[in-house]
Parts: sequence; C-alpha cells; structure tokens
Amino acid sequence: MYLNNKLGYLGFLGLIGLMGLKGNFYFFGYFGFLVYFRYFKVIPDELFKENVRKAASPSFFLGITISALISVYIALMDNPNFQDVASSLAIGLAMNFALPIFVFTGILLYLETREGWR
Repeated sequence: MYLNNKLGYLGFLGLIGLMGLKGNFYFFGYFGFLVYFRYFKVIPDELFKENVRKAASPSFFLGITISALISVYIALMDNPNFQDVASSLAIGLAMNFALPIFVFTGILLYLETREGWR
C-alpha cells in the first residue's frame, strides 16, 4: 500500500455511511467514497496528477455555478418566507456537495480508463 497518494484518504469519508444503519438512509450515499481507497495503490506520477487537475477544474466551476444559481433563485423569490429560503438553501447545499463530487469521480475514472486503453 502506497500511502503518499493523498486522494486515497477520501475513502475514509465512506465510513460516514455506517450512520445510515441508525435509520437515516441518506447517509448510505457516503459509501460511494469507498472507491477512493483504491488510489492508495496508485503511484502519483505526472500523468495521474494531470488527470486529477483535469477532473477537478470542471468540478470546481460546477460548484461555483450551482452556488450562484441558488443565490439568484433565492434573490428572485417573490415574497419568500423562512421555510422557502431554508429549503432552497438545503437543496442547494446538497447539490453543491454531491454534483461536483460525481463529476470529479466520473471524469477521473474516464481519464484513467482511457489511459488503460492505450
């Protein structure tokens, strides 16, 4: 096991999924982070670091875009009450957390698969 690849430490977030056994099934989504444990076996060479950069850039900008869209949506609400704003912020926060991670993981897996084809 090669512990210098810091991307592998994201796998420990998968342990949060165990809290789903207490009854809140939304925590089961955290088990998706367990896939990052495989990066402890990857030696971070120049190509790997470049693939991580290629995957992180669209994810970062997607997160910024989601934040801006939710902010504009809340600002344009007609006569908002506290519950409307709170539910919009909760949905926006969940989307701002999940979608960039899905995009990052998907692009990184695609780039690694494409590298394996060559």
